[in-house]
Amino acid sequence: MPSSFPGMDPYLEDPSIFPGFHHRLADDLADRLNAQIVPKYYADVEVRTVLDEISIALPKTTLPDIGVYERQPELIGAGGLAVLIAPAPIERVASIPAETRLFSVQVRENETGEIVTSIEILSPYNKRRGEGLDEYRLKRRRALSALVHFVEIDLLRGGIRPGWEVEEPPLDADYILLVNRNRGNDARISEIWPVGLNEPLPTLPIPLLASDPDVALELNTAVREIYARARYDTRVDYRAAVPAPSLRPTMQRWMEQALASQR
Repeated sequence: MPSSFPGMDPYLEDPSIFPGFHHRLADDLADRLNAQIVPKYYADVEVRTVLDEISIALPKTTLPDIGVYERQPELIGAGGLAVLIAPAPIERVASIPAETRLFSVQVRENETGEIVTSIEILSPYNKRRGEGLDEYRLKRRRALSALVHFVEIDLLRGGIRPGWEVEEPPLDADYILLVNRNRGNDARISEIWPVGLNEPLPTLPIPLLASDPDVALELNTAVREIYARARYDTRVDYRAAVPAPSLRPTMQRWMEQALASQR
């Protein structure tokens, strides 16, 4: 069963679903590009693993995660003697680093192995204030300073948009795609596609070396085919609220009408 949305499905932004979708999308886009660009070029998926801080949630049956509690002392036997051990006065949620995988697609010239186009698919880690956002902004600056084309695919409504050209002034959109071409010593100008929930995703032009024309990356087809292959329709509960953040009011009204008509 296809998604109820014409383009990106916001329910795929759920933290339990998006990492797998992110992985599938990178693989799919590389395959689509290779069908058009070989043998002069090839596209491959770059995987980078980072340590991300996550909280260990306490079971619902336990006490709250922060506070001072009164609990009964425990009697622990030691050499036949009972030793009175007072419980720790405070319990708090522990935070541990977990591995997060980040996926991007690189188009390289086959003969030299040099990167021609870098395609970044943003993850929640890239858009979270702090180390993740700082790291990605540094990577972004380096790409824009190098002699490579740069493509950014942001299919997440939440978080901070890392590019100043889409943040100042902010764009009234749910998703943002951009292509920034290497023009030698000329200014780096981003071509920007703002997209709403009620719109299909665009077909992006993927630039190659100056001697070759752009190739078309059918992003909407990719997302809809991934949805079907992964059978996300069996995992998504459209009766539940859309994953955070809240929808823009106009999109909330549109979605309610769209889902009602589907039912």
